[in-house]
Order: sequence, then C-alpha cells, then structure tokens
Amino acid sequence: MNVLLRPAAALALCGLGAAMAHPVPDALRGLLDGSDGGVLGEVVEKEVRVFAAPDGGELFFTTVRVHGTDLATGATETVLVTFPGGFISETRGAHSSTAPPADATRVGRRVLMFHRHVEDIAAGFSGDVLVSGSGGLFQWFTSRKGEVIVQGGGPGSGIERNLRVADLRADVRRRLEREDEGR
Repeated sequence: MNVLLRPAAALALCGLGAAMAHPVPDALRGLLDGSDGGVLGEVVEKEVRVFAAPDGGELFFTTVRVHGTDLATGATETVLVTFPGGFISETRGAHSSTAPPADATRVGRRVLMFHRHVEDIAAGFSGDVLVSGSGGLFQWFTSRKGEVIVQGGGPGSGIERNLRVADLRADVRRRLEREDEGR
C-alpha cells in the first residue's frame, strides 16, 4: 500500500467505527425519558371523541388503536393512543397544532408511537397520550434487506435520521437497564 494512502485508510476506518457506535442523541433521549413506552405497528382503528369544556365549548380528541409490538420487549400488544384535535364531521371538530396530520394516523398506516399514561386527559377520561405531540409519531418501512427502518423526522426530531429498529430497541433496553439500576 502506498505510504500516503495508509493515513487516509486509517482515518476512514476510525470514522466508520465512530458511525457504528450509534450514540443516543439528546432529542431521542428526551423522547425516551418522557414516555412509558413505544409501539411499532399499524393503525387499525381511529375514533374522535368530544367532551364538554369547562367554559361550555367542546374539546375534541382523536384516539388511534395501534396493533404491533412493544419497542422494548418485542411482545405483541394493542395500544390506544390519544392526542388533541380531530373532526367527527366535515364541520364539527378542531385542529390542534400539536396533533399529527390526519393522514399520518389513518387506518392502515405503519407507525411508531411513543406514549405515556395520563390520569385525566379530559372530563375524567384517562389513557395513553402521544408524547411530544406529533414529535412522538414516526412512520416505518421494511428495507430491501428485510430490516425495519423508522423514518427520521429531521433536525430537532426525537429520531432525526432513518434508524434501524434493532438499534432503537438497543437504546430503549439501555434506558430501561439504567432505570432498574437507579431503583
């Protein structure tokens, strides 16, 4: 090998090793720390509910049923995840700046949803809510190699770049192990 190429090859290998280390970005750490879990699956049902607001108005919340696997354990589960906004007809409903677009949660959509339990969402209604508004929702696909890939949401997102689910599961397991050690 040419003497001048050896340092370049060494730098390339160092860069490859650093890229494979996969550090957990702060935004992802915040998303994981703010959630009770994540479900990777498919939206199988979507419902908008209306509640009476304390001021006499109406509060609209969308609940989606996601059937899939728990991100940490890989166990099959079905989770109901709620977020503000939604429409029960073309003219009755409300938009919410923190809610995902309607198409992102349509029935049949492949999603990863981070959720946490809330005792009183509205009018005594309890359940799991979407973490970080639409920042807790991601789409996924299967690569040509058969790997499940979560689509990144860009800079500032909890998952900025496309990420293999296997790597994401490893991050979640490490977080859970740290929690167990702290108890």
